[in-house]
Amino acid sequence: MTDETLTPKSWVGKKKDGEIFRLQLFMAERNLKPEDIQRDTGVSVRTIQNSIYENNPLGMKILRALHASYGVSIDWLLSGVGTMLVEFSKVGEVTSPEYSLSKKINRTDRDNRIITFISEWLTYADEDEKAWLEMELKFNLSAYRRYLDGQHD
Repeated sequence: MTDETLTPKSWVGKKKDGEIFRLQLFMAERNLKPEDIQRDTGVSVRTIQNSIYENNPLGMKILRALHASYGVSIDWLLSGVGTMLVEFSKVGEVTSPEYSLSKKINRTDRDNRIITFISEWLTYADEDEKAWLEMELKFNLSAYRRYLDGQHD
């Protein structure tokens, strides 16, 4: 499937680039409106519309929900790499080996322990705990602040 194969419906706004365009392609392929996605995933219509109309990046909540409910590849949504949909047997939480950070980058055992701990902790953490972790990283880890500012190491 190529980008030329599908044309997003007129209701999703003017043509976008990147992940928003691929979200539009997916919605056109499945003939979905934001209300349908809200019904199936619990992600609010406003969140979906903010992504489409205001070109807001897709957050982890919507990425995980689309993946779990429809089998959309997170890699494809974010980067365009791979296919739009993953095999049904592979659909599940983002912490599955298919999305493991350690799989793509050569990491040490310490790196893998830290990544595994944070991934597992985030699975059970509530929104307040997640916000706490992000604030701790932001104010206590200069590399994270540079990452947020777009100055990747």
